Amino acid sequence: MSQTSSSGWLLLLVLSLLFSLVMGLALVWLSIERTDMAFTIRQLRGQLEERIVLKAKLEIERDRLLSPHILGRKAEELGMREARPGQIRKLPDPVGDSPAGWEKKSEQPGRSH
Repeated sequence: MSQTSSSGWLLLLVLSLLFSLVMGLALVWLSIERTDMAFTIRQLRGQLEERIVLKAKLEIERDRLLSPHILGRKAEELGMREARPGQIRKLPDPVGDSPAGWEKKSEQPGRSH
């Protein structure tokens, strides 16, 4: 009976050691995954910050380029000038010349806008 009892304890000891080994490996694997994910998150946050800064710079550049002073200077460089009276001609809209006419035009079937 002592032989059966000692083999039971030995089996229990081996299973416990095996279970501990598996749990230790799982813990190490999860730790590595957590570190990898933290690194990825840090990289993505860095990219997000860079894009936010770039967006702000691009908005400033757009506003600068669309300023009346810059547009006027660019127009002079291209030989453009303000229209004189009589140079602007307004063509009538085929459906109507008012916003109400535009709605009628967009509601017509078979026409795409």
